[in-house]
Amino acid sequence: MPISAEYVNSLPEIYRDILAAFPQFNPTRTVGYGLSCQSLHSALDGKYALGQIMKACENMAKGGVMEIKHDIFARPTPLGEELIATITGIAAPTLEVEPFPPLHEWAT
Repeated sequence: MPISAEYVNSLPEIYRDILAAFPQFNPTRTVGYGLSCQSLHSALDGKYALGQIMKACENMAKGGVMEIKHDIFARPTPLGEELIATITGIAAPTLEVEPFPPLHEWAT
């Protein structure tokens, strides 16, 4: 089910700003690429205190939009990626690479 513009517009500005910062900070990011809260703070030019960004990311993690790693890295979940695409109009591509062949197939 696509996320409606009405829902996105109902989100408090801090959440929209944080989600929009992902492609702004790294325009070549791929699905699953996260950012540190400090990087988000930098991308948002100090519009919010670092603590506010960290708390907002924690709230989004509770809502299933982010995963928090090592207390400082925010990584969008599939739902978060969908929100980013809806907010920014930019969908992050997935990165496809051929599988690595197991060494045991070549061992003699």
